[in-house]
Amino acid sequence: MPLINRFDIANTAAAVDPDHVLLAARLNNIRPLVNLLRSIYFRPQTTCTINSAGIMFSVEEAGSTVAQAYLRKELFATFSYNIQIAKEQNNLRAMGLYSGYEGEPEDAEESINLVLRLDYLLDCLTLFYGPSSTASGSGAQSALGQLTGGASRDLRGATTAHIAFNGLGSDFELMLEERGIISVCRLAIAEPEPPVDLDFGSSPVIQQLIIRSEWLRDAFNELDPTSETVGITMSPTAPFFSISTTGDNGSTEMTYSKDEHVLSSFFCSEEQENRYKLAQLLRCKHALSLSDKTKIRVNQRGFIYFQFMIPTDADISFVDFLFAPQSLPSEL
Repeated sequence: MPLINRFDIANTAAAVDPDHVLLAARLNNIRPLVNLLRSIYFRPQTTCTINSAGIMFSVEEAGSTVAQAYLRKELFATFSYNIQIAKEQNNLRAMGLYSGYEGEPEDAEESINLVLRLDYLLDCLTLFYGPSSTASGSGAQSALGQLTGGASRDLRGATTAHIAFNGLGSDFELMLEERGIISVCRLAIAEPEPPVDLDFGSSPVIQQLIIRSEWLRDAFNELDPTSETVGITMSPTAPFFSISTTGDNGSTEMTYSKDEHVLSSFFCSEEQENRYKLAQLLRCKHALSLSDKTKIRVNQRGFIYFQFMIPTDADISFVDFLFAPQSLPSEL
């Protein structure tokens, strides 16, 4: 469990000069961060990558699903990242002075990677919202449910968060403040394992589109929950884009034209139908519910990449999902 201390505020990395810590940042509104983390909350832990561009949280499942949520530095009221400290620590890690994953010295870069318990992180961030505040982000998504735009935008978001991390070997710290009440949470970190590499970039992209998310939400709501797989097809000719399931309740297929009010961008160099596990594809339904537009890319091996564009008060945030097909096109 995370260590929560409501009183020892001075003895935190957040209270130290930002020049002497690896990361010191402040969010005036925790809502964007909470919504992004809930979007990828289908496993209990996350790999956190910190660099000068912001913070990325990544979750993997069964070597066939990767989800990533990006919190760009523009979303923070203040964001200070000490590249020199990061390089020094990565050099120490590469030389084996830190346990866990070892890289080569020449690979030492400015990014720092660590593993956090995602459920504990959400519990800390929503400390002022009661015990049921993270329920909507539960990883149990076996049922389809109904998707509606802005489903989780009701989070009040009045909490300010100071985030601090002093590097490998220290805790990940959160100092939360709301209406004069302050709480300090410290999360233990772990060393990351070598990441799952679905190698999307090794094969050329043959299909790509940008669709208004409301149309995709309608399609997800129509999918037959008794189906084990969902088929996604793109073609240079009509119907250009279709989504289908076959289950105990029969067959369902939704097709889309290249109408600019539906697909604002469309590219397809060759027709291909791929099937994906429905239970895995539904992992992205929370991100879909928050987004305005969705970008979909499919490579020649059938791997599909969803990028959800989620508006915030300050900027656009992105949540990405990458899924492996049930079988490669050459095996069909």
